[in-house]
Amino acid sequence: MNKRMLIFAVLLSVSAMPFSVLAVSGACTKKNVFNNNASLRKFCSSYIASLAVGGCIGATTGSIVRYLEKRFDIESSPIALFLILLSWTLESEIRNDIIAGMQKDLDAYKVEYKKGLMFKGAWVASWLAYLQV
Repeated sequence: MNKRMLIFAVLLSVSAMPFSVLAVSGACTKKNVFNNNASLRKFCSSYIASLAVGGCIGATTGSIVRYLEKRFDIESSPIALFLILLSWTLESEIRNDIIAGMQKDLDAYKVEYKKGLMFKGAWVASWLAYLQV
């Protein structure tokens, strides 16, 4: 047991070594690219806001649909196909309404975002959460 702990400690210290070498050598003290370039900062922040908000909303709605299908055992129902199509129709409407509301809030706070990317990111995240990938 002590031998395993010693090997783990050595591997952990070796894996952390490049970060400590960078900090001591001064490689981390280079000027930040984002501080010097306002257009690059604006470009990245608009994409990050779009993907973060859309992804969170999509993952939440997709997980809720998956949970409801499992909770009420929709797959064994005689009208399972109808219920699944109904749940996905309602999910997409609710997801799009939530995103539209979030976009109004982002506009009110003057946060840059990409409208289409937010909807597509939410759509992809919704399916990934539903499929539990």
